[in-house]
Amino acid sequence: MIVKNKYSGDQFIELKDTNLVDAETTLNRAKKAFQEMKELPSFERYEALLRVSKELENRREEFAKIISNEAGKPIKYSRGEARRASITMLFSAEESKRIYGETIPMDVESRGKNRYAYYNRVPIGPVFAITPFNDPLNLVAHKVGPALAAGNSIVNKPASLTPYSGYRLNEIVNNSGLPEYAMQTVVGSGGGEVTNYFLNSEDVKMVTFTGGVEAADRLIKKAGIKKYSMELGSNSPVIVWNDADLELATDAIVDAAMESQGQNCIHSQRILIHREIYDDLSKRLVEKVAKLKVGDPLDDSTDIGPMIAESEAIRVEKEVNNAVTHGAEVLIGGKRNGRFYQPTLMAKVSHDMGLWHNEIFGPVSILQPIEDFEDAITMANDVPYGLQAGIYTNNLDIAMKAIQKLDFGAVLINDTSDFRVDVMPFGGMKLSGLGREGIRFAIEEMTEIKLAIFRK
Repeated sequence: MIVKNKYSGDQFIELKDTNLVDAETTLNRAKKAFQEMKELPSFERYEALLRVSKELENRREEFAKIISNEAGKPIKYSRGEARRASITMLFSAEESKRIYGETIPMDVESRGKNRYAYYNRVPIGPVFAITPFNDPLNLVAHKVGPALAAGNSIVNKPASLTPYSGYRLNEIVNNSGLPEYAMQTVVGSGGGEVTNYFLNSEDVKMVTFTGGVEAADRLIKKAGIKKYSMELGSNSPVIVWNDADLELATDAIVDAAMESQGQNCIHSQRILIHREIYDDLSKRLVEKVAKLKVGDPLDDSTDIGPMIAESEAIRVEKEVNNAVTHGAEVLIGGKRNGRFYQPTLMAKVSHDMGLWHNEIFGPVSILQPIEDFEDAITMANDVPYGLQAGIYTNNLDIAMKAIQKLDFGAVLINDTSDFRVDVMPFGGMKLSGLGREGIRFAIEEMTEIKLAIFRK
């Protein structure tokens, strides 16, 4: 499997598709590595992961070019992702030294008298990770870093269109001083027999997955009783109240709507604007989007690169055209050229349209006027997802009510939905997933509690 980049002509090394024989060998190695990993002192895990972090930082530009080449992400955003991956591994190193337990007061009732107890957290076993194309390095790091910090081994299956970032990270981990095969990578078709082999194996103790809801449903039915951590996307709203700082909101919303061609789980898809400022903000947003440059992702001035595949651009085109056929209006954009889809803002999207309810995963956002606060909350919650939501307001009462009433895993005040620091608990409600990522929280998902009770 060789990916040839159409923009620079760069050609990557050949990666051999994993077959069932390879998969069996990989899992056996993962089981052996786990026995070594769980005995490894935390300071040694810390030192190894710190080396990984430093190597990623030293090779930031190399990884940025890999990301842009294979995913089409504009290079300025790829540099940011490479930097974040280094930080993610640094946080993983630090958290490897902070996996705490607690003492339990057993004498809270008479049967516990003369008993003393404590628990600690222990690694769960070999972990199987399935990672997506949109952040092909940092989202791998978000699964690999916590798994290794906790003392597990991990096998990663990167998206078949973007395997090189994770593969190169695997090479760095291999040279970090961790036990051999603590991390391994399998490549090839995401829906194939190799993936099913790992899902079905009783030796795989946890599956961590970032992707779509339908794929997650199939995955769980195949894998059965295991531990799961799943981030399944969203359809995120941003409420803009009538007292908002429109200059601040305009810049942030356009970035949140269009960065990485909208191929982002916390992409701001529905912009709910107070009626009093709707015309003003709509004009500002259209003018800002018009200035975005679409082009070669390796050009420093490019804002919008190609989507991951032409089929994805066609999917977005069909969704937009269908909405227009049923009365929606394109304010700007709405055109496709091969893998490129123009950054698009839409209005008059009715709430029974797929564009309103589904995750578009493309550079398309909806502008919707709102009349009052309850109207805003009802519209914001009117989707089956609940990852992150934003609200712009200087009214503390409105902000606090939004935090209470929005059914999302995170509510951001005077910010869009598209913000993440890699230590925060990241995950959502409803169909947006199971569990939380963010290093400390992912470690909790990737460990089990072991309780010890002493009797005097």
